[in-house]
Amino acid sequence: MRRLSAAALPVLLGLLAAPAAAQPRKADEAFRFFAEEGRASTALRRVAPTQGSPVPVDVITAEEIAASGVVNLWDLLRFRVGLDVIEGRSSAGSNRAVVSVRGTPRDNSHELLVLLDGRSLYDPRSGVTLWEQIPVQLQDIERIEIARGPNAALYGSNAGLGVINILTRRPSGPLKARAAARAGTGRFGELSAAGESSGERGGLRLSATSRTQGGAPLAADPPAQGHDFLRDHTGNFRGWARVGEATIDLSAGIDKQDFGKTTGVKPQGRMTTNFQLARLERPLGPDSTLELRVSRNESLSSDFPDSAGRDTSSRFWQYDTEGLHTISWGDGRLVTTYGAAWRYAASGSNYLYGATSLRTNRTVRGFLHQTIQVTPTVSIMGGLNNETANAGGYHKDFQGAVLWAPVEEHAFRASYSRANIKPQILHRYADFNFDIGNGFMGGHLAGNSSLNPSPLTNYEAGWRGLFLDKALTFELTGFYTEIRDHINLDQTSGPNVFNMTYDNTNTVILRGLEAAMRWRAGPGRSLYSNYTQETVRDQDGHAIYLNTTPRHKVNLGFDWALPLDLRASMNAGWKDAYKADSTSGAAQEDVPAFWRVDARVSWSPSAWLELFLAGQNLERPYRREYVDNLLVPRRIQGGAVVRW
Repeated sequence: MRRLSAAALPVLLGLLAAPAAAQPRKADEAFRFFAEEGRASTALRRVAPTQGSPVPVDVITAEEIAASGVVNLWDLLRFRVGLDVIEGRSSAGSNRAVVSVRGTPRDNSHELLVLLDGRSLYDPRSGVTLWEQIPVQLQDIERIEIARGPNAALYGSNAGLGVINILTRRPSGPLKARAAARAGTGRFGELSAAGESSGERGGLRLSATSRTQGGAPLAADPPAQGHDFLRDHTGNFRGWARVGEATIDLSAGIDKQDFGKTTGVKPQGRMTTNFQLARLERPLGPDSTLELRVSRNESLSSDFPDSAGRDTSSRFWQYDTEGLHTISWGDGRLVTTYGAAWRYAASGSNYLYGATSLRTNRTVRGFLHQTIQVTPTVSIMGGLNNETANAGGYHKDFQGAVLWAPVEEHAFRASYSRANIKPQILHRYADFNFDIGNGFMGGHLAGNSSLNPSPLTNYEAGWRGLFLDKALTFELTGFYTEIRDHINLDQTSGPNVFNMTYDNTNTVILRGLEAAMRWRAGPGRSLYSNYTQETVRDQDGHAIYLNTTPRHKVNLGFDWALPLDLRASMNAGWKDAYKADSTSGAAQEDVPAFWRVDARVSWSPSAWLELFLAGQNLERPYRREYVDNLLVPRRIQGGAVVRW
């Protein structure tokens, strides 16, 4: 690492010294990114300055996504403050990453709500997000908004520790298209294409991606290739139309995957996911907006062969409707947002639920949020959510916050929130046997129909300051979170080797500090660094909570436009030692502290062509991150992007 730092220092100094003429500094372009990062819609359910949000908000722009060189969606989150990303395969084989915010990373984490254009992405069976199965392509993402901290007053359950909203590109402008091809180590290959066109009354965008990659190396000496191969095909549609004063957005997507699993009999899995979404937005006046959203999603999965001759296929589907009204009144000093939502979720499987093959959950909720500008420098916010579900029970969520901006470009905030994490279908109704290795039947998982929602209480305070004409941003946040009646998977006595059931008798306490800095020197020129410190206490002493959260994380990097139409980016992250653990297996693995370095360099000889070379995990050939007996390898890939 010392050799890497010594080599990187003169390169970084050279980048800083590069002439500003490498990219023209036009007034209308130079600070475009300030508008992109300075406003977000996730924290308040309406577009508003991030400086006035009740929770800290981080924004990943399309420019940053293109410059990152990542292959996987979750790698866009790896170097962000307050987040923890682990690349690993659950024993079920249906998830390839663990993403958490503010501690307790595990493969069945259901305290983080992930949205795609406002539509919930969590699996209604278990409440988790299956990151590999999200039917969206990197080329379609316009921005990602990360709201850290409870936001259940507006979004309901599963938003206890944060909300990540993935927003896709809305077609705009005349006909244009894009095609890309890239290939790399580990038998990786990808082809993608997209085209769009729009006018004054509507627009249309179509896109598709096909990707293949080989298995990760096994943790053996020497490392052999694992069985976790992937073949993935994704297609998306997005269109919009203006009808009178209303705007209608339509979107749909499908993702089809074949993938290998890591269990002893080396089965293969198959999953197909699709969704449809319709959204209507209509102004009811100069300061009033109505929004209606209807969506449907479905997932079909199957495994073959199964070591015990069981049919482990499953299907789940979900329907959502939501309406909300935002109105500004009192000369803009008061803003009210209120609405209601209904959800029907169903999960069918002869394997997961024993004799009863179909389980359902209906959820109804209503919410209200109010912002009041008391003085020119002081604002208060409050929100309330009432929610009931036949599988998750009844609960109330609320939030209160005070914001104080004593001088321009500096804001202090303090908030108190109460959120609930409700049980999902699997938590209540599971009834199936599972293998514990080498095809040996040795475990049984049983649901618990008496589970209650887990109340989460959060206190936090923060400051955000802008300097140098908003080019330099600093942010500090401290938080204390207590989760009572936390849902755990515990071992019980019985005839099998492992008899597991869910309970919620535990209490988990999270404490932490988040610090971030970003300097935008100009178009295509930025530096950042951030630091996260987290500690976890657990009443019942579960190792999966106490030891899986790294105590310290540090990230830093740059994205810099160079002369001769070159551009370079680098992201480096250091993570403290932690214990890799899983709720779907008994193994544990001590992972020592490590650095990860990703980098990308590109050359754009013309406006229609870009050539690039990118690498991940550049500091070492292999690294262990999880308990799946797989290693994260060094990856090198290159390719070309053509636009017209």
